[in-house]
Amino acid sequence: MQHKTPEEMGSAQRWIFFILIAGLVAITFLFLLSRIFEYSGPTFFKNPYSEETTPRRIDVGGMNVMVPANVIRTAQQRKTDMLDQLDMVFLWPALEGYSRKNQVAFSDASEKSKLIFVSISRPDKLLLSSERLFSVYSQFFSGEPIRGPGSLIGFAMDDTAGFGGETIFFKPEAAEPFVARCIESESTETPFCMREIALGSSIQVTYRFRPHLLQYWKQLDGQILSRLQAFLVP
Repeated sequence: MQHKTPEEMGSAQRWIFFILIAGLVAITFLFLLSRIFEYSGPTFFKNPYSEETTPRRIDVGGMNVMVPANVIRTAQQRKTDMLDQLDMVFLWPALEGYSRKNQVAFSDASEKSKLIFVSISRPDKLLLSSERLFSVYSQFFSGEPIRGPGSLIGFAMDDTAGFGGETIFFKPEAAEPFVARCIESESTETPFCMREIALGSSIQVTYRFRPHLLQYWKQLDGQILSRLQAFLVP
């Protein structure tokens, strides 16, 4: 059996010492990084959001709403009390606003993002997706129907009519069918779907979301309208 010399044993011990020190440095770095992620707030991720939950009273086209600051999408709109259109953002499925605990989700711009961007306004005439299905969209369907998520069906839109890269998904059997217009850009922009519905008789609601959330189409309208209803000032 070959015995190690004192020099060899000392060299091995030094390597073990260096490895332990490197491990401690890595652990310390990861700890500090986690604290930065936790306490840096939206600035670190270049998010335009606020974690402030205090409701802001805003006049939107003559309609008063009380909206928590952390669901208002831009800093500019958080500073005003009168708008023609209010833009908000929620995290599906709880429709939460921005907070430190979900700041990573709010920075997600990928195809798997669970953010839903919602705008409300009071136009002279409501433009609803369900009404556009028969009066506009169906006139430009192209090709065979596409099987969509959750028993929806879809049709690609005619490229020659200016609807390139767009697909309409809908529930055909319903009296007022769920209808979503999904757009897949040819650029680097991530695909999204858009839907237009009404809150009451005069409030236009437009919301955008990633296509993977289409599977929850039965819940989307109801949960979004319920969340918005709570903001209305009687």
